[in-house]
Amino acid sequence: MCTRIGFLVLLAATAASAPASGQERQARADSLERELRLLKARVDSLQRVLAELVGRGRDTTRAQDELAALRAAARAAAGAGEAGTDTARQEGSRTRNLQILNPEISVTGDIVGSFTAPDDEENQFSATPREFEFSFQSALDPYTRTKIFITREEDFEIAGLPEEEGEEEGGGFEIEEGYMYWVGLPGGLGVKLGKFRQEIGLYNRWHTHALQEIERPLAAAAFLGEDGLIQTGASLTLPSISLGPATQTVTFETTRGSNEALFGGGNEISFLGRLQSFWDLGASTFQLGATGVLGENDDESLESRMLGLDFSFRWAPPRQALYRDFQLKGEWYFVEQDVDGTELSGSGGYLQASARLTRRWIVGARADYLEAVGSDAHIVQIAPSITWWQSEWVRLRLQYNYLKPEGGSGNHTILLQSVWAVGPHKHETY
Repeated sequence: MCTRIGFLVLLAATAASAPASGQERQARADSLERELRLLKARVDSLQRVLAELVGRGRDTTRAQDELAALRAAARAAAGAGEAGTDTARQEGSRTRNLQILNPEISVTGDIVGSFTAPDDEENQFSATPREFEFSFQSALDPYTRTKIFITREEDFEIAGLPEEEGEEEGGGFEIEEGYMYWVGLPGGLGVKLGKFRQEIGLYNRWHTHALQEIERPLAAAAFLGEDGLIQTGASLTLPSISLGPATQTVTFETTRGSNEALFGGGNEISFLGRLQSFWDLGASTFQLGATGVLGENDDESLESRMLGLDFSFRWAPPRQALYRDFQLKGEWYFVEQDVDGTELSGSGGYLQASARLTRRWIVGARADYLEAVGSDAHIVQIAPSITWWQSEWVRLRLQYNYLKPEGGSGNHTILLQSVWAVGPHKHETY
């Protein structure tokens, strides 16, 4: 018995002093904790035996010696266990601190195949790795965070309209977004600096792979560019004001007007203001928004002006929002541009509806109308689709587009999209 007790004491002392890795320290700490429980149980047993011996008037010296030895071993094991636990905790803390320094990295792939059958042309088939997106997100300090999105894009055409233009033939890498923003400011104030998707409409902030259809609406692509309105500058969102069930939000942004579609790549200053009103009506939510954009073109005496109106309605039964919902959304844009001393205008928008049938299946349809700037002719398009979420990492979508320019022939296009993602930030929506 004394030999075993001495061995346990030696084991406890050795474990407390021997160097080991973080995992080994944790394992030894767990082993010492088990030994400590066994020793305490043995102490309790010996105390009961000692009490019985005292009651019978027998010699208790040996039992008392064993009890004292066990208590000493228990104290030694407890001290070693605490030391091992502290060491493991320190090691774990150091590991966590190193992890905090690393950004959260995500990668998204977007592959689209299409079969187009124009009314008066040959059928066309295409399959393109439209976009690969690399996302880096991290806390800079307790007050600021950063998001950086690097994309590699390739040209892809749907019914003769270019989608997702790359930097060159075969595509190229570019920084789609890269900005820092402050968190925890008083009243929910929002401040953002860098290159970012601006607060206009419902979908401009969404990356292309996260959209509810395969491509952006015709009006958004025509007036804001194939990738949307992405510029460099500053954004300020004022604290929200709640009035009954409604919450009002105001955003101001000042950026360099580098957008080719809206400002002709003039790189002059541009301004954006947005008012958004959101109603939480229990099972239903409703949102109205209005956005104004003003900026100079390549000639400082020429301007571009845009007014955007949008609405969104969503119904989801309580406690079943993951399995059933219905959404109805729409936007309309009015655009005026000064071109060579002449004021040109255009307008267009869309109406979109979608219904979640189960957790994995979603059906939807979108109707587009576009009257491009400086054109009297219009284009209409309908785009029904069905989406299957295999998991939160993999999504497949089948879509049919019918596009008809005024006075022209129609285009029939069938599209199949596969989107997959790895990492903590898969398909960000706003």
